[in-house]
Amino acid sequence: MLQRLFHVNICVRNMERSIKFYQDLGFTKVNDFVLDDPSVGDALGLKARKLRGVFMRLGAEANAPVLDLVEFIDPPTQGQPYPTLNNTGICRIAFTVDDIDRTYGELKARQIEFVAPLKKIAGPGGATIGVVCFKDPDGTILELISGM
Repeated sequence: MLQRLFHVNICVRNMERSIKFYQDLGFTKVNDFVLDDPSVGDALGLKARKLRGVFMRLGAEANAPVLDLVEFIDPPTQGQPYPTLNNTGICRIAFTVDDIDRTYGELKARQIEFVAPLKKIAGPGGATIGVVCFKDPDGTILELISGM
């Protein structure tokens, strides 16, 4: 059966803009490739002929899951991310942080678009959990969480 989580894909419209955004969050680019083959979309159930993929990783662990940014070139990336978090399917990608107040402040200073302000909620065993969601350059919702 399943062994481990390998990657999470995010479709992007402008790869260079997205690479910079995720590098600013602490990701490192570990692979950058172009698939240029008329059958590239077959495995994905799409009529895609060309795409660029960039694998990005948090930390240095070689087997850590990667964020796989994908820019479809032919035909180009289309559509919009979910407008809200209560849609069926994958609605957000969550990342833990040590100091959510500091990270929230840093992202606010960069004028990142937030879904709502930072909230502190009561968690299991009396823990205080910090939660805040924000958008990447294409509107994909990301979450920061602390206290877990």
